[in-house]
Amino acid sequence: MAENQPNPAAGPAPEARKLAEQGLHEQAAGNIAEADRLLAQAQELDSDAVAEVLREHDAARAPDARLQDLADQDVERVMRRITPGPA
Repeated sequence: MAENQPNPAAGPAPEARKLAEQGLHEQAAGNIAEADRLLAQAQELDSDAVAEVLREHDAARAPDARLQDLADQDVERVMRRITPGPA
């Protein structure tokens, strides 16, 4: 079998992984609509492969790294500013 031809015995998992990884890349680039499209397409092919890609992706990040920017914005909005001055 030639290297450029897909291996039918491999099933949909490799293609689903590829699409999920592309989706995460698009998400990081801010292309949310394209990311959603790619991840949905990957999910249709093989949801287990997509779940594995997402687990690998999340394992490589700090626990709250994805939400840190939003958390910082929330703190700025909720917490009153401390300004030096007389007590």
